[in-house]
Amino acid sequence: MNAVDAMDWLSGGWLAVMPAGLLLAALPRAPATRLAAVMTRNRVRWAAIMALAAALAADLCFLLGLRANLTLAAIPLPGLGFDLPISIIVNGMTLALATLVAFVIVMIAQYSVQYLDGDPQQARFARLLAFTAGFFLVVVVAGNIGLFTLGIIATGFSLHRLLMFYSDRPKAIMAAHKKSIFSRTADVCLVSASILIGHATGSLQFDTIARFAARAGSLPVSLQIAAWLIVMAVVLKSAHFPFHGWLIQVMEAPTPVSALMHAGVVYSGAIIALRTSPLLVREPGPLLALGVVGLVTVVIASLVMTTQTAVKSMLAWSTAAQLGFMSLELGLGLFALALLHLVGHSLYKAHAFLSSGSVTDQLRQVPAGGKKSPSLSAWAAAVALGVIIAGGGAWLFGEHPGRDPAWIALVMIVAMAISQIMVKGFGFDALADRIMAVVVAGVMGVLYLLLHTLFVWGFARDVAVRAGSGTGAYLGLVVLTAASFLVLSWIQGPGRAQLPQSVRFAMFTHLYNGLYVDFWVDQFSHRFWSEKVGIELPRKNLALDSMQSMARNQEILASPGAAQ
Repeated sequence: MNAVDAMDWLSGGWLAVMPAGLLLAALPRAPATRLAAVMTRNRVRWAAIMALAAALAADLCFLLGLRANLTLAAIPLPGLGFDLPISIIVNGMTLALATLVAFVIVMIAQYSVQYLDGDPQQARFARLLAFTAGFFLVVVVAGNIGLFTLGIIATGFSLHRLLMFYSDRPKAIMAAHKKSIFSRTADVCLVSASILIGHATGSLQFDTIARFAARAGSLPVSLQIAAWLIVMAVVLKSAHFPFHGWLIQVMEAPTPVSALMHAGVVYSGAIIALRTSPLLVREPGPLLALGVVGLVTVVIASLVMTTQTAVKSMLAWSTAAQLGFMSLELGLGLFALALLHLVGHSLYKAHAFLSSGSVTDQLRQVPAGGKKSPSLSAWAAAVALGVIIAGGGAWLFGEHPGRDPAWIALVMIVAMAISQIMVKGFGFDALADRIMAVVVAGVMGVLYLLLHTLFVWGFARDVAVRAGSGTGAYLGLVVLTAASFLVLSWIQGPGRAQLPQSVRFAMFTHLYNGLYVDFWVDQFSHRFWSEKVGIELPRKNLALDSMQSMARNQEILASPGAAQ
């Protein structure tokens, strides 16, 4: 037993190896030659593979009971009254996220070998990729909010270099600089929150913060402010509306960079919210605000996504919608569901970006016949069956949605998701196909609820339990969520055909342009970096120009020769 206790640090030791190996692999400089490119990319690729192996070794040690947190050093911070520990938190969430991120990094590093083969700057790309991945792994395993903040700041600077890899593309430069505005603002919020937390609790460690929040009768004002600052950082890091423009416009970067950002780095906001959930649940206002912002982002991004014609733009808007979805789940206190969402969406998005080049081949295939637009009755039946399946699944797992508003929200979320499967299935004429759609939807709904239950059970010690879910504000958010998802499902289903043509045309035009919100961000950013970007932004109002184009198109359609 003493020998086992002496090895408790082993899980944390393997986690420490993960970022260290990638950062060491990124250090040696390399000239822009073919041999240097091959050596550098191989070194980085093997460092990524070793990081994944270290994650699996940490998983094994964790399962064997070696679960002690690891503190490598403590850096004094004169005048602040607390230290900055170089520490690693060892729990189920850390192991799950570290394994996930390491796996995604391996896939991206392997993909980059062929993607950039022959590029004279491939060695520089591999080094920047290793730096970004290594710093983000520091974020994932950090045992305190101070180290987390330093890791995300370093990740932001190295990612900035990757986003500007093609420095001759003005749009790439503008998008990277726009991201810098919001990232640096979020970094200031996290630094300020860290200082306030350190002064109030005497420590930056996540476990100390959790214990202090649980024992405090009422939170000090400094911690209430810190909670709001953390939520502001989550909104900015997660590219929520209206701070979303840079996430859509960074598509000028190489595809591996897009995959790394959309499948990993952009989840830093959700990660810090999960880490500090014991503090956030004690101050309901910030969480509710995060839920509202997330809901707005879900609705707008989901609608805009359906209007995009470029594959990577559609994927970017999809990421914005999913990030908003995660923040909505966090705001509702469904922390385990948000973690499940993060894991699933990260794997999906990495695959989607790395396989985006094959989408054109898929579009050339002949679509399956026999499908038609859903009718209102088919959509209503699908939604009703979705609610019955989701509600029945919740009852099957011993939950009573009528008693817990959080489960009402969960049932509605699952119901709307699986109803889309049935809506598409009901578009087929064959009865067997429709029955199969209901069966598949039922299986998917129960499986989703099963995974949620397993995540709640598996990560119960790592995230907080939402308190005060019976308040009027919380119930209002639940009702608003249900209504918004219902309207969104209707618009994406039969509502698209039932709306007047003029309304559909106006919605498509404005949504395609992202409601023009990012135009003002472009103007603001251009004031700082016009000499670097080297482009002139249009001085006319884009919204007015779009409306004028709509009017001209309607005149053309109404002209006598339009039918010809």
